[in-house]
Amino acid sequence: MFDLIIRNFSQRKLRTGLTVFGIALGIFAVIVMGGMSEHFNMTFERSISLTADKIRVLPEVGLFGASLNESKANEVKRVPGVSDAFGMLQSPLDPESLGFAGNMVIGLPPDKLESVLMDTKLTAGRLLAPGDNYRAVLGSNVAREFNLRVGGEIEIRSKKLERAKSITNIRNFTVVGVMEYTGSFFDGGVIIPLDTAQKFYNRGDTVSFVLAVPDPDVDSEELARRIELNVEKVKTFSPAELRRQIEQSLIIFSLITLSAAALAAIIGSLSVMNTMLMSVSERTKEFGLMKALGADTRDIILMTMSEAALMGVIGGIIGIAGGGAVVHFLNEYLAARGTVLFAITPRLIVISLVFATGLGIISGTYPAYRAAKMSPMEALRYE
Repeated sequence: MFDLIIRNFSQRKLRTGLTVFGIALGIFAVIVMGGMSEHFNMTFERSISLTADKIRVLPEVGLFGASLNESKANEVKRVPGVSDAFGMLQSPLDPESLGFAGNMVIGLPPDKLESVLMDTKLTAGRLLAPGDNYRAVLGSNVAREFNLRVGGEIEIRSKKLERAKSITNIRNFTVVGVMEYTGSFFDGGVIIPLDTAQKFYNRGDTVSFVLAVPDPDVDSEELARRIELNVEKVKTFSPAELRRQIEQSLIIFSLITLSAAALAAIIGSLSVMNTMLMSVSERTKEFGLMKALGADTRDIILMTMSEAALMGVIGGIIGIAGGGAVVHFLNEYLAARGTVLFAITPRLIVISLVFATGLGIISGTYPAYRAAKMSPMEALRYE
């Protein structure tokens, strides 16, 4: 049977090639858009894992545009079950960018840095130490984007409004350490001492949020509720709650990106169906002869659907290879500018190949049914 399938392909090279190209184009879109979705999933997963043991304590009115007084960290620390609590300040490295996008300046107490970064290693230099002022530890993407090493200087800007005027403050920070690649938001971070960040950004003694470290064997969900009850005007996110919130957001993002890619793949499958219908029409006598010689209906269906499935597989492989090559090129280009946007995972490859094969099989179902229901005598008389 396989030799019949190959012979049919070879007799209709152009049509088969165009059909395979249609499937390949759809799977190419799935790989590129899916690669973006996979990257964001992996980034958030790794980011959460770095602070998986900590509860985030936020201003009651929300995260963006609001802040907490640093004294809240002491109030949180007094709650039974809290081992430690400290503030963290975040601000965009580029003040013209949105606060939740791009590279970030992260203000942390130097003695808490190991607790936040956990097992993250440095590729060069050291972590911040008490007494450091205008010193910084860079994430791997920032160091690559600005081509900085230990001993170099990174320019940080802050903007504030004064009497309806925008005033920009610029200061160079000396790089004392560069972190290894973590696949988390810390890769785009510039970590500086918290007190220096508060002074530089004119934030007084406020922080963006407080990280609370639970005592060993304390339930984080229960402790988060206890903090909300004992500390006024705050809301909390336990690690589990934060994960749920992020997963819901990522599901929406994945649906948006993959639906466009799936539409392109489905359009490609229509070309498979059209090709197979034309093939069935052209091979009416061939199917009639096969039936007259004893071929079973199941054999006709299997052969026709196998042809469609094989086109799906070939198109899927080409689409995966093409999408993978483009993603690799884009990542290399973006890495030189300090960021990575795509991730090709084994899961994405398997899903894309199964999707392509499934589209081929589904697209070949109706043509296979038409071929199988032919009467041998009518098929042999067909001109």
